[in-house]
Amino acid sequence: MGSQRGRGWLPWALIGVAAVVMLLAGLMSPWRISRVEKEEPETAVLLDYLRDQYIVGVSDSYAANDDLAQAQERLAALGEEDPASMVTEMAVRYMENGEEVEATRRLIVLAQALGAEDASMAEYVVATAPSPTPTETATPTFAPTETPTPTVTPTAVPTATSTPLPPAPPAPTPTTAPAYPTAVPREWDRRLDYFWPTVRTEEAQVGFGQWYWRLIRTVWQEQCGGRHHIYVEVLDESGNRSFGQTVIIEYGSVPHPEPYPHPDKLGEEYAFNYPMNELLGAYNVYVGGDPSDRICGLGLGTRADPYRTHHTCFDLTFQRTYQP
Repeated sequence: MGSQRGRGWLPWALIGVAAVVMLLAGLMSPWRISRVEKEEPETAVLLDYLRDQYIVGVSDSYAANDDLAQAQERLAALGEEDPASMVTEMAVRYMENGEEVEATRRLIVLAQALGAEDASMAEYVVATAPSPTPTETATPTFAPTETPTPTVTPTAVPTATSTPLPPAPPAPTPTTAPAYPTAVPREWDRRLDYFWPTVRTEEAQVGFGQWYWRLIRTVWQEQCGGRHHIYVEVLDESGNRSFGQTVIIEYGSVPHPEPYPHPDKLGEEYAFNYPMNELLGAYNVYVGGDPSDRICGLGLGTRADPYRTHHTCFDLTFQRTYQP
């Protein structure tokens, strides 16, 4: 009897342990659900933003080259069954939200080229059409009536003795314009086209006889051995390292100037580096001083997984170039 009473606590202890486990499981489940619900919308918002930027880029390209087949091919990469409806929905959203007029008009033009019919889009195009430049009316000029000139009887002039002319001076020697190196063809890593228009090049706006910094080489290291940097080399017009320049890393639309070269990198192929910590689309790079080409949209991420900070590297080379 005493032994049975001594073991009478065991069932109650087991029941208590089971209750604690069930309570903890109940408390953990809402936490896990709220965490999933917190992360998934952020991912969805990022995907929607990148999708919208891609469509805007396609509409910009179509406005520039009028190549509908190319635009359709690029839109097909999004995997949507009805690209026309997709572009139309975005154009209507831009109209309703009062987005930038020219961007909205380019979306409408692309949607109409794809066969979309929407009365509000047609009305928007008419309402936002630029006003024609007024043509100046020429003011008639009064032409006075000519007064006849009286006829004068010529007076005989004595014949003059001809005097020989001095010899003509020698013709000046033509001056030959100085020869400048021709622009080096750009080497572009075609794998980066996968991220267009997020990763892209913007050409320097230069005129005749102007020097500028030309981006002549771009290499993407998708596997970078744990490194995550932008590497930059700056060359003069002869192809030698150009000292005393400034490399500008633009991050968050704010330029961050850095001296070039880094003294501790003088013996390396690239005398400048900058660590990346953000995803693709975060960094723009160019050279200060003279006008410069810009490479935009650099950052971390791979083709298979562009929305995580996988370590990658970019190797960039700029050269001082003359615009003939």
